[in-house]
Amino acid sequence: MSRTDPLSPTVVAANGEHGTPLMGVRSIIENSRRILASINSFTYNFRERQSFVSNLKELTYMKKVLFICIGTDRATGDCLGPLVGTNLKRLGYSVLGTIDEPLHALNLIQELQKVSTNHDPDLVLAIDASLGRHEDIGTITLANFPLRSGAGVHKDLPPVGNISIMGIVNMGGFLELQILQCTRLNTVLKLASDITHLIWQAIPASSGNSLRG
Repeated sequence: MSRTDPLSPTVVAANGEHGTPLMGVRSIIENSRRILASINSFTYNFRERQSFVSNLKELTYMKKVLFICIGTDRATGDCLGPLVGTNLKRLGYSVLGTIDEPLHALNLIQELQKVSTNHDPDLVLAIDASLGRHEDIGTITLANFPLRSGAGVHKDLPPVGNISIMGIVNMGGFLELQILQCTRLNTVLKLASDITHLIWQAIPASSGNSLRG
């Protein structure tokens, strides 16, 4: 479960200590960190969805994309990433993090260190659940910067991905672990379905199939 960093000029990459690329992927340099598009799963807006797909197409065009889907099925609110990962893997995309083999706080760093060796992607797209304001539940955001997995529940993990997609599954600000445990499965399933469909519209599955591993 994640939160975003404050918006500021950055090199968009997953970095370890001293700014060393953690996963060996190619960096995307942007003028600023920003959310490029957002939709709400519970209020259909055609233009917002088209903007989301268009921005995602532009970011990933002609790139070998690896999807890193973070979370665990031990908490309803935190299973968004693995559900999306399972969907994408069935569609033929290159994925780390599924219901069968989740990526979480205990194995995330170890698995990320294998990415450049086993996959050698041009771009890593990280996907995770997030907590936010009550009125924003159901919102899916596309950002041109990494996500910080675990920050929402006070875990210190490295940034993940070149770009990121996050889905707000419940309210944040207090008792985050308990909130994740009692999040409605309906909300998570709706977000997972929408994220999968948006990716399918924007990125050919062949871009994932061309990755090694």
